[in-house]
Amino acid sequence: MKDEAASPVTDDANVRPRGPFGPLLYRFGITRLRITGDQRDSIEAALYDRARIGGPSTRNFIVLSILSSTIAALGLLLDSAPAVIGAMLLGPFIVPLLAIAGALVQGWGARLARAIVMTLVGIALSVTSGLFVGWVVGARLDPGELPSQLAAIAQPGLLDLAIALTAGIAAGYATLRTEAGGALSGVAISVTIEPPLAAMGLFLAAGNQPAMRQAMLAMVTNFGALVVGATFAMAWWGFADKTTRRAAGSNRVRLGVLVWIAAVVAVAVPLTVYSQRVVEDQRFEDQISDAVGEWDPSTRISALDAQLHDGFATVELSLTGPRRPEPAWRLAELLSEQRGVKVTIHITFVLATEDHAVATP
Repeated sequence: MKDEAASPVTDDANVRPRGPFGPLLYRFGITRLRITGDQRDSIEAALYDRARIGGPSTRNFIVLSILSSTIAALGLLLDSAPAVIGAMLLGPFIVPLLAIAGALVQGWGARLARAIVMTLVGIALSVTSGLFVGWVVGARLDPGELPSQLAAIAQPGLLDLAIALTAGIAAGYATLRTEAGGALSGVAISVTIEPPLAAMGLFLAAGNQPAMRQAMLAMVTNFGALVVGATFAMAWWGFADKTTRRAAGSNRVRLGVLVWIAAVVAVAVPLTVYSQRVVEDQRFEDQISDAVGEWDPSTRISALDAQLHDGFATVELSLTGPRRPEPAWRLAELLSEQRGVKVTIHITFVLATEDHAVATP
């Protein structure tokens, strides 16, 4: 039986997609692949020997969790993209997350529990490292004055969910296809796992609770969507195998996958609301830019922040120009008429002067 399971499957019936769309997918050359028994043993050894606390990779996992989060925290504070990318490459979370996906596909309860425990330990270490960096540096991280890298983490949206889901599919595919194994480093970069954890620690140290909650939402989004994507990929591209599953495995698979998908859908709800709010704020800022040109054409916008909340708008404007601008109340009235809401405006103005001289001996 072992030799039979280890032999490659070449029968078309075994690679034809199942379900109502199976014939259509097969017509376009889209097939469900199988892996050999030797390939399965190699993948299981690579994942599940490493994805458990107390295993041979525990020390590396702990050290890399601390170091990668520390680098990510410092990179976020310095607004350094290279440092943040380096932290993503060092981050060790891709292995336990792929182990979770494989355990969901096969209904392996014990392996799933061990991989989740390892993931939680890494999360605790990473957040603590970010907290320590924030405490040592003493960064205030006031709202509205965040570095761009931190501000992006504190503003997760549906596009972040889509990126994580797609990256999870890529990770699952690369795990099962040795020729694509080098793509895992790209997956680690495309899914920001370490930066949100480091950001959570930084925001906790600074006492910025709203931003900390947004960073936590970004972390949950990336973790959940990556596992769902990897689960789909590993099921489709050959890791799912009923012959190596226990009797109760099929029901456990369905329950585990449904629970994980439900969690991702639950995360998608606040992401959808937040994304709509961000889009609306961006449209409002575009409208403000046009209104400023109508209000006082001599001024130029150097910074703009605007938010809409329940029929009330707040606008922070930094302007520059050759002379003092028109009164702020005129701009507020103009925007209020255009939007039909109460508008509060705060303007900071810097006088821009030019001087030109030519001297000859």
